Amino acid sequence: MRYILSIQGGGIRGIIPCFMLAKLERQLNCLTRDWLQSHDGMVAGTSTGALLAACVGAGVPASDALKVYTEEGPHIFSPTSDIERKIKLVAEGHQFDNQVLASVVRATLPNPDVIINDLSVRVLITATAMDGNPWYFIKDAPQNAKTTGRYNLLDAAVASACATTYHAPWLIPTLGYFADGGCGGLADPVYQAAVEGFYYSDFNPAETLIISLGTGYYAPAAMPAPPTTLLENITWVTSALVGSSKTFAEQAVDRHWPDVLVSFNPELPGDIDEADVNQIPELLKIGQAAADKMDWTRL
Repeated sequence: MRYILSIQGGGIRGIIPCFMLAKLERQLNCLTRDWLQSHDGMVAGTSTGALLAACVGAGVPASDALKVYTEEGPHIFSPTSDIERKIKLVAEGHQFDNQVLASVVRATLPNPDVIINDLSVRVLITATAMDGNPWYFIKDAPQNAKTTGRYNLLDAAVASACATTYHAPWLIPTLGYFADGGCGGLADPVYQAAVEGFYYSDFNPAETLIISLGTGYYAPAAMPAPPTTLLENITWVTSALVGSSKTFAEQAVDRHWPDVLVSFNPELPGDIDEADVNQIPELLKIGQAAADKMDWTRL
């Protein structure tokens, strides 16, 4: 059996799949990268999932990645004041400094200058170019276009994590500026991972299990009221795009390749914003509870 691990976007809610990966590494007594490598597998990620996919590919333990979220999250998503964020959004078009995000990622990866082709495991990272076209950063292979494997892992991960209205677009040298993969309808990379595996690589659907790790979803009991201000509308459009693309992606995989997908995505008790670092204690509880329900040895 071969495995494709797919990790959704969701900002600070990346704490939740961190717990799931930490459970994997405890149960299987190895790094996630080494487990995938032993099964000739692949890891895919968008936005915060791209950061985790980069950590997996670079051999960063999930417990270390979790510390980055809890200790550096307030630094990445600063200012934390709602009024300061709104002023910065109106004045500059984004709320946070992407250089801070990049510096945290650089400090986390053992070799921040590694290119994707030099990784020991397949890593797929999605990002959206400023012309609106999606890009898939993955190791060169005979069946694919062989155009993105030479790029830096850090650049691809940060580009995918620079969500519009949150961080400014990220410049990848010789390519141009990129924004969060979720902006292009790729908040959940599971369908792109399946296409890459089944059409542009040698994965056999009959012998492959795709494991999708979510960052939580919120299902309100009643229809929410519509937004009433420009900023509320911007927030709604961004969140709706990200949320709907996650649903469409898993549905597409189920339609094209029935029975290959297993999804783990806990329900949230409320609508937790991707940058709400005040919810870190709550996310730690949700992540722990989600991990407790998983059994990687059975998977």
